[in-house]
Amino acid sequence: MVLSQLVQYTLEGKPFEPLEIKPYRWITIQEQNDFVNFIDSLGGLAKQITTEEKLSWCASEFEKYRCKNDPNHARRIKYLACGRRGKCPRCSMSYASKRAEIMYQWLRKNIAKHLPFDLKLNQIVLTLPEPLHDMDVKLFSKMVRKFMTEFGIEAYGYCNQTRHSKNPLDGKYLHTHILSLNIKKESNGIVQNAYYFDVERMRKVWKNIIIKNTGFEVEGEVDLHTEYVSVIHDPRRVKHLLSYLYRYPIEDLFKVQIRNKSINYVQFSQIENFDGANNTLQLDLSKKVYELTQEKKSRIVWCGLLTSARRKELVRLLKIDESEWTSLADVEKDLDLRAKCCLDCGCPLEDQPYDRGSYQADNEPELFQ
Repeated sequence: MVLSQLVQYTLEGKPFEPLEIKPYRWITIQEQNDFVNFIDSLGGLAKQITTEEKLSWCASEFEKYRCKNDPNHARRIKYLACGRRGKCPRCSMSYASKRAEIMYQWLRKNIAKHLPFDLKLNQIVLTLPEPLHDMDVKLFSKMVRKFMTEFGIEAYGYCNQTRHSKNPLDGKYLHTHILSLNIKKESNGIVQNAYYFDVERMRKVWKNIIIKNTGFEVEGEVDLHTEYVSVIHDPRRVKHLLSYLYRYPIEDLFKVQIRNKSINYVQFSQIENFDGANNTLQLDLSKKVYELTQEKKSRIVWCGLLTSARRKELVRLLKIDESEWTSLADVEKDLDLRAKCCLDCGCPLEDQPYDRGSYQADNEPELFQ
């Protein structure tokens, strides 16, 4: 008998229905339709985003795959996506989540599990006074590095961003998100570094760096945020912080306009800039949205012990064999391979899908506001 023809039955004599593994969908059908309608309503350049990128089609069809070893094992469902990250909110969210998962696994396997102390990931957000938002990015990066040196942080990465997540279509808003690890080099090994900092001192140091490098007299306190989380004990939060650095601006626009409804850009534009020419305002908004989708994603810069140039040194300091080190490429390859294998036995799935169809809203994401 051909393996794919085997059928198992329950005690009631009914055909056994294998578990179906459904991936997270990121946005609901309603949200997807609302976003496409919002873009379409702008016309002009923005109209190209929906007509050329097939955003309304994304993930509207599925394929089902069975285990090569036993067709009665759990089956996997794959949603056919447009892959237009930077333009499609769904694909952008999926991309950021995957990159965060890869980086998290890299941190856990290569560093966290080899330390005698709890590895912490610390997020620091540094901002500038509004008159300095047009600052040269190279100067800003120099200031960020100076700040990290002042606090003796030896392993970190930062991502300079120019859009405000709560109003992504507003003017330039230069700021940086930093993720650091509480590790530092000492003699011939790795020891625990600080992960909890005096926020008042951080504000004072950052304020002095701004004044020294720009000559701008900062009035009052500077805006600064910091928090930390355990890599081993709180993976969900760690991945959330990582995915924020990998996200595209289109995700912020989607959340503001559609999911959170914190700004209705069409209405907001007309109220703030009304001059009797709504058509002109609409086209201006269309241009802003189009420009947002054409931006390159902000790059993450790894520094200190996390640079590729110091990889061999880090391996030596952790006192592990090079064979125990896993590259980011290998982590990604392993995750992709597991996604194509049976959840029950680990065998590969069949090469071709056994079923295809249209998504019927049976796997909508649960949204927690």
